[in-house]
Amino acid sequence: MIGSWLRGLALAAVVLHGAAHAQGDAFPSKPIRFVVCCTGFPEAVARVVAEQVTEATKQQVVVDPKPGANGILAAEYVAKAPPDGYTVLIGTNSTHAANQSLYKQLNYDYVKDFVPLTALSQGALMLAVNPSLPAKNVAELTALARKDPGKLVYGYASSSTRAAMEQYKQMAGVQIQDIPYKTLPQATTDLLGGRLDLMIGDMVSLPPHVQSGKLRALAVTGPKRMAAFPDVPTLDEAGVTGYVLTFWLGAWAPAGTPPAVVQKLNEMIVAALKSPRVTEFLVKAGSEPFPTTSAELMKFQVSEQQKWNRILTTAGIQPE
Repeated sequence: MIGSWLRGLALAAVVLHGAAHAQGDAFPSKPIRFVVCCTGFPEAVARVVAEQVTEATKQQVVVDPKPGANGILAAEYVAKAPPDGYTVLIGTNSTHAANQSLYKQLNYDYVKDFVPLTALSQGALMLAVNPSLPAKNVAELTALARKDPGKLVYGYASSSTRAAMEQYKQMAGVQIQDIPYKTLPQATTDLLGGRLDLMIGDMVSLPPHVQSGKLRALAVTGPKRMAAFPDVPTLDEAGVTGYVLTFWLGAWAPAGTPPAVVQKLNEMIVAALKSPRVTEFLVKAGSEPFPTTSAELMKFQVSEQQKWNRILTTAGIQPE
């Protein structure tokens, strides 16, 4: 009797294994939705990856931006979506590393409510000022901020842009007022209009205005200069010794998504990241492809959460 039971159990395992593979093989059979946490660079990356996946699978990948609340709105939405692989969160270090230290309560758990698919990209940010500001480099900006503590004003719309500026303030020993925005494009509009003096933003929102002369780029936050802006120094080169801050994007599905579907999504997105079109786009935007396995992204996001907690705590930012 025990032998019959074991044979039955083994047969059931084989059937389930076959069903799981069949489920993965049949995926996708309808349009996939990329729910994006933020406008600007994350949305731009989501669109170029979506176009590549659509071409490869012949199934439409729809990009659905849901900005606001530092990516919380999009994360909450995907966490509650059906775990079938057809709703994917395109998030950042805000949704899966920084928000855990910025808010006392979140209606999603960045580990328990999601299954990682793959990281997407990793890159730097840009520090830019309104040309009316009499600061042509970081040293002059620092001197100006020290001369009139609290007079200068910057805007932010994500934990990355906020933490990047707060880290500069701390390391340079300056006081600069902050104004929160819902999106980076809104903050950029106010920077162009002179309502803000400076900001640190992504490589989609700021560069076009730098190239047109409407904004002045002073530095980038990464460990090396960007190919698209070889004359713009890093903050470390510009005198803020030791300054380095990067930001990253990733893709997640709701917890409970079948492993075979998770694997298929990983393969589809990673293939897109390795395509010449996506690689070229990311490099021009001052970033680079960052493909991972599901397990690698989980390990990375946990380590990043610990790092961002240190940055935000040191900056004196209290959870709201």
